[in-house]
Amino acid sequence: MKWQITKTFRFEAGHRVWKQNLTCGRGAELTMGKEVPVNKCINLHGHSYVLEVTLGSEELSEQYMVMDFYHLKNALKELIEEIDHSFIIDRQDPMFEELRQVAEKYGAFKVYPVDFCPTAEALAKFFYDYVSQKLSQVGLLGDVKVVKVVLWETATSKAEYCGE
Repeated sequence: MKWQITKTFRFEAGHRVWKQNLTCGRGAELTMGKEVPVNKCINLHGHSYVLEVTLGSEELSEQYMVMDFYHLKNALKELIEEIDHSFIIDRQDPMFEELRQVAEKYGAFKVYPVDFCPTAEALAKFFYDYVSQKLSQVGLLGDVKVVKVVLWETATSKAEYCGE
């Protein structure tokens, strides 16, 4: 894309990577012969997330923009408000139903259910798809494309999704 803009969003949320198993899977051989730590991310925990959404276009609009940052902010405003200070959980997680019931009974936290294990990588794709759908709904997907989404879980760990 000739022209690109990036908008940053911040939100707080909890999750758990219920499928984490550090003893196997891609990369496990990098720790062969070393003591493998406890699978910490299967525990309930949270992050101060930073989300970067990059849009691009081959042409600028009549206002000399890819898109006004104001419009990109509004495209994500509702979702960010929903997910902020929530617990993101996979509906397939064995703990899902119990956590949903506890949240409902006590109102102590809000649950944000998803249909995937909420890793940083999967959440980056989730936001990418969400913005792409918003652009498509208003007929902009041909002129403006989501170039990539970057999701920072911590100051030193991020995941990127660039689509097809």
